Amino acid sequence: MANKRIYWACTAIGIATDNSTLPTTPISKSPKFVPGVQSVGISTTFNLEQVFELGQLEIYQDVEEVPDVEITVERVLDEHQALYQRVMAQPTDGSTDRTAHGTVIKISECQNNRCDVFFEVHDDNKDNVGDNLDGNPRQAWVWCSGMYASSASFNMATDGNFTESITLVGNHKKWYSNNLNSAKMSGAPEDGSLHTGSIGRRQNVYLSSVPASIQPKAGAELAVNSIAISTDFGREKINVLGKRMPYHRYVTFPVEVTCDIEVTITDAISQDVDADPNADNLTEESITAVVTTGTVTDIDTKGSDATALHTFDLGSKNKLTSVTYGGADTGGANATISYSYRNFNRLNYTYGGSTYSDG
Repeated sequence: MANKRIYWACTAIGIATDNSTLPTTPISKSPKFVPGVQSVGISTTFNLEQVFELGQLEIYQDVEEVPDVEITVERVLDEHQALYQRVMAQPTDGSTDRTAHGTVIKISECQNNRCDVFFEVHDDNKDNVGDNLDGNPRQAWVWCSGMYASSASFNMATDGNFTESITLVGNHKKWYSNNLNSAKMSGAPEDGSLHTGSIGRRQNVYLSSVPASIQPKAGAELAVNSIAISTDFGREKINVLGKRMPYHRYVTFPVEVTCDIEVTITDAISQDVDADPNADNLTEESITAVVTTGTVTDIDTKGSDATALHTFDLGSKNKLTSVTYGGADTGGANATISYSYRNFNRLNYTYGGSTYSDG
């Protein structure tokens, strides 16, 4: 029976290891359910190139190039492994598997890795996608093979949940009707084995490396409102003669990694930065943000009740690109300063938990 609608409880996304060559069927795949996902978007662009000829007004041929497929996924940062590692660390044939917890994910080391993405649609009268999977399985599912991570962002703010947003790009997308023997998604929630997640909130983050430029003078408290880390790999295609599919989608180094930090001003002189046209105003700074289980003591102190879960190490070569003072208006807003930093090619992610096998 067809669904009346599709909503969050009857859809699921899973990640599987990519093969070095595009297979014709996904039967050998074993996708793992990704927990904590909030939204999924899939878009396909059919690239056309018009060819006209002298002597004819109508088109000679509208040449079809390889289609581009883009998937955007947003999920909460919880006790499970970040989607960033799941998609960056999946090995192609013969490469090193970096999906285990405690592994440092570096852009340079993982730039060539790909993954397969599965998105399933189940009956809308089931509570969970894992209920009666064999007896009453998915209605339809889409398989996207050879997907590369294209961009990533991580947001930690005082209002709401911590989130990550990942974009993947590739050239393959195929829909299937249900097939009981193909690519079942493991780890999906089901009645009697429901999932839960300890989601990161404002009390679950600290800076183990605090940029000196945001520090107030001694005696004034550092009050951070938000931290946002993002990067875009700028994937470009390499095409070769004798092959229709792209030979490779490479990362366009140097890759800019940005970090935006907003603070409530507690010391205007120390927390703003002078701009002297006759001097060098900036120094390189270290930034490392850590999302924890348990409550931290302060923004610059983890404390005994917290354990590192997601570590984002931006290295020691971050430089300030802008400082923006705002707020303190007659509407009652507090004065804030927003700092924008950047480095190149350094976004080291480490997962300190142990629940990757759950999904």
